[in-house]
Amino acid sequence: MRARHALHAAVIVVVTLIAYTGSLRGQWISDDVVAIAENPLLRSLAPANLHPLLTTFDGPNYMPLKILSLAIDYRFFDGDPTGYHAVNLLLHVANALLVYLLLARLGEPGVTALAVALVWAVHPVQVESVAWISERKNVLSTLFFLLALLAYVRFSDRPRLRTYTLVFVLFICALLTKINTIVLPAIMIVYELAWRFRLRARDVLATLPLLAAGAVLAWVNLHGNPSHGAEYHGGSLWVTLRTSSTVVPRYLALVLAPIGLSFYYAVPLRASWFEPAVLASTLAILALVAAAAVLAWHRGRAGFWIFWFLVTLAPMLNLVPFPALMADRYLYIPLVGPLVLAAWALQTAARRVPRLTPAMPIVAGAAVLGCALLTVRRVPVFHDDFRLWADWALTTSYISSDHPYAAAPRTEEIRLLRGALARDDASGPLHNNLGAIAFEENRIAEAVAELGRAYTLAPRDPAIALNLGRAYLFARQPEAAARTLEDATRLEPPSYYAHLDLARAYLLLGDAPRARAALTHAREIRPQWPDLPAVTAALEAFERREQRGRETGS
Repeated sequence: MRARHALHAAVIVVVTLIAYTGSLRGQWISDDVVAIAENPLLRSLAPANLHPLLTTFDGPNYMPLKILSLAIDYRFFDGDPTGYHAVNLLLHVANALLVYLLLARLGEPGVTALAVALVWAVHPVQVESVAWISERKNVLSTLFFLLALLAYVRFSDRPRLRTYTLVFVLFICALLTKINTIVLPAIMIVYELAWRFRLRARDVLATLPLLAAGAVLAWVNLHGNPSHGAEYHGGSLWVTLRTSSTVVPRYLALVLAPIGLSFYYAVPLRASWFEPAVLASTLAILALVAAAAVLAWHRGRAGFWIFWFLVTLAPMLNLVPFPALMADRYLYIPLVGPLVLAAWALQTAARRVPRLTPAMPIVAGAAVLGCALLTVRRVPVFHDDFRLWADWALTTSYISSDHPYAAAPRTEEIRLLRGALARDDASGPLHNNLGAIAFEENRIAEAVAELGRAYTLAPRDPAIALNLGRAYLFARQPEAAARTLEDATRLEPPSYYAHLDLARAYLLLGDAPRARAALTHAREIRPQWPDLPAVTAALEAFERREQRGRETGS
């Protein structure tokens, strides 16, 4: 038995290292530059520096163990990103081994545990967490999370104070690395209900100290740093919930068919529960919850893995708002659940149709090989900022800055987009992104032309409508701007910038009442946004001039 587990562990280590070896060639990208490469806080482990290391927020988040781990990296690797990448990769390998160990501890056959752990390790949605150094928080917090859960499984069988102390300490370490691991107590309860089919008083009591610790650290994250006061997308919790509901089926689709992955996903804000996408997604989520509950009631352990997916994904659905509505890295822990369910589905099919049994190892091997090849192909996306930008800019419309800012010419980006357009001139996103760059570089006439073409090709894309409306504003074409921005507000009613820019267009047209209405909508969505005072002041000045004109005329 031990020899078999050792062999399985060796396979996991080797396959995972091979799949991600290319990540070692990655440079500093995106947040890495400011948060790590240029961060003076990481450059000393001297006792005098430990206090700032352990008390300084990482952006809006309190994650001192992530910062400490990077400071340790700096001690060994200085400014060479290769070492940091290597640590991320080794942590991911360790997590894959822990996934295998957890499944084996829960009674899964060794081959099933191996297959699931391998697919989890080399699934291409994991590349973002492994190949992006800033996602140290993801791989390190998951290490603590899985260790804590394994300790809890032991504690549930044989309650010992030292085992529970280990659970508590590991949970605190997970929280101090990334707060989304706060769901561990919920997973503990789900384990008892949907795996052991019981819930004892001591099971509930065991969660209380963890819940208290989680509440304290959640409060620190939310209130200890004013930069964490992000507003809900679309201005309300309900818009955010409706919008987030639509990403759950998209995540499941990426698990089953990991193609079209992106560093940036366009997620339109949703104004009504009765929009087809929202209604279908909400019903699907409710169906998953109901299925998990029914399975647990009838002692079907598949319910545990459905709950695993939903519970571990929940913190990443913007219940507490943060900028990204969807990202591959948010699937790092949740991915285990659907993969186990897929393995069980194949096993069930083999039991019901025995002639399929010989094909199961081939199916599992094909899944591992296919995911590994996709991962090898995706890893270079994270080698540098240009490739990272190209990853999404070739397929997804991005929203330009609110104003031209005479950006430095982006020659490489423009060449890439034009090359892509030479192969596919009917792509709305490609024309949009060329137009957005032209707008930001203050080439307004060119921006209007490209964005107009994009709008003709993709009239239902709210990002394109917003960009074109802005370009018309700066081209001093307020009628066209108002018409296009009205479309943008219809396509995405909770869009703050669509309403704000529409107010600007109406103001240029001298239509104060409609400008006031559009500005009111914008304020309802983001009441504290810094653009509002200037537009409000301009509107009030216009209204005063109109009032004086009426008084003079009378």
